[in-house]
Amino acid sequence: MPSLKSIGIDPSQLLGGGQVYHPVQPSLFTFNGNSAARGFNFVAQRYDSTDYFEWVQANRALLAVLYPDFAPEKGQQRHPEHTLDDIQGTTPRGAYGLYLHDQFLALRTHLPEHIALQIIPEALQGFAQVERKVTVKTNTRKLSVDYLVDATGHRFAELRSSWAGRVFRAYPCDLYGQKLPRQLTVVGAGPAGIEVALHALHNLNVEQVTLISRLAQSRLPQVEPTEPYECQWFTREKMRLQPTAANAKLLLQKELKACYQACNLPYPGWDALLQIDDYPSFLSNYLETTSQSPNHPFAHLVRPVMSFYDQVKELLSAVEQIAVLQLINQVKPLFATQSRPCAELMLAALKAKRLKLIAGEFLPDQPIPTILQPDGTQTHPDCVILATGFVSSIPPFYPPASATRCYSVTGTSLSSVHRKAAGVTGAISQAVKTQAVKHQYQSILL
Repeated sequence: MPSLKSIGIDPSQLLGGGQVYHPVQPSLFTFNGNSAARGFNFVAQRYDSTDYFEWVQANRALLAVLYPDFAPEKGQQRHPEHTLDDIQGTTPRGAYGLYLHDQFLALRTHLPEHIALQIIPEALQGFAQVERKVTVKTNTRKLSVDYLVDATGHRFAELRSSWAGRVFRAYPCDLYGQKLPRQLTVVGAGPAGIEVALHALHNLNVEQVTLISRLAQSRLPQVEPTEPYECQWFTREKMRLQPTAANAKLLLQKELKACYQACNLPYPGWDALLQIDDYPSFLSNYLETTSQSPNHPFAHLVRPVMSFYDQVKELLSAVEQIAVLQLINQVKPLFATQSRPCAELMLAALKAKRLKLIAGEFLPDQPIPTILQPDGTQTHPDCVILATGFVSSIPPFYPPASATRCYSVTGTSLSSVHRKAAGVTGAISQAVKTQAVKHQYQSILL
């Protein structure tokens, strides 16, 4: 199992200075799950679009150890249809997948000629479906359409003008490198938040970073089990008998207990897993346990849990779909992973008291930067970096249903965008055809 020491890096020597991820090239790369690589040149303070791929190819061995999902032979990631052609030249998030223009082009390409496409060159403020019409509201007008398709993708969180100089986005970088104070707050403990926090500590002379997450938890290191394990409770077959979120929770509880027993580990209990009071100790124990054996319940169940919703969603009602998603999000901190070296770096920073991980939420509607803690306390950091990922472009769409006339075309690769566009236009075409047949039949009756 690769670790920092196995590639010649001593965690105790990292805190305080020096490029962490590569001794020469001042760029930071992460490879997470189904996401492509993202690279940022911190010296030039911009995303690297010239020597980016050349550097990746020259440092395959190091990247493969730091980021287990790194697979350059498959186009920088595991997605079988995502190639270098997909991610070269994308902006401004490097190669992470903001294919906004391509989403629109894919939609127009797949849409049959007999269906008129009306382009609204204004920001969409909201919409509502009433029977077979969708009312659309923009900045200047209201109009009615038969079908609404959002092909604008995602966007980063909005920054209020009153936050100028105090709140920045993690990506794209707002040239915050030279402006960071000695004390820094990073909102979001996912891969971007961890990446920014570690870089600030190691390379930007920041003394202490406070990392904010809803549950005061971050991501556990990725572990590949060496022994097989087959779920006996948390399965599609068990859900088919009782397709409810309550049953999904019961099945997951039973599966966790059974998996702990199979791994010869004491089961701490459902509540203890969801309410971790001392996360540094929890992370340290997990690193120690998995270094002795990679066969851990979290490692065995990461794929079944993270893919569970897609396996059972067609069995569920719209209400139960939402409830199952809430359940998965509740346990996600136990199964969402990062690289083991990054986890070791994070633990070293926590032990050195240069990194604090606390529960809280950033309030986007406040005129000054505000963090709300679970006990109701509000703090106002001097400098905040938002590493909260993408937010929806417009209000959420309705749950998928046969009667919906509101669709969305999004994706993190060109191939996935085209698949989604083809699916959306296929659904609209079928609906239009069905409506035409009904209209023709009614005309005959008349």
